[in-house]
Amino acid sequence: MVDVRIAPAVARDYLGIAALDRLAWPAAPNTFIPDGEHIWRVWSDTATLLVARVADDQRHLSESHDIACALVMFPTQQGELFLHKVMVHPVCRGSGIGTQLMQAALNLAATPVLLTVDPANHGAVNLYQKLGFSVREHIRGFYRPHEDRYLMVHPGSPG
Repeated sequence: MVDVRIAPAVARDYLGIAALDRLAWPAAPNTFIPDGEHIWRVWSDTATLLVARVADDQRHLSESHDIACALVMFPTQQGELFLHKVMVHPVCRGSGIGTQLMQAALNLAATPVLLTVDPANHGAVNLYQKLGFSVREHIRGFYRPHEDRYLMVHPGSPG
């Protein structure tokens, strides 16, 4: 298992998180717009921002950024939390870091946690179910007419 340090993000992390955001998602046209460093600063006022770092001898990340994984989870008007993004550096995928970071976030959640996922992304749906999420709703045309999503919910940590 990879030696991971999970901690709340701090101001000096925002540029690294924004860089990871651009790197972590597919570069398919018209499907994703990464968030800039400024939005991470805005979210820091109300959201849970967590980062995972790996030990220096275990990482092969860029020299300027040591963040292997990051996530943002913010409160909704309905009193739940919404897990908006989980980003894993490409060289760290498959190592379990993303799962560890999600579990850390879920352990902090005293209320239900929501997320959306492409129903065709069976690997992600299975992972979320293993973490305790269930499908609340299948939403057709969530982003655009051809982009359906499952709205999944986790009950939150009991204590």
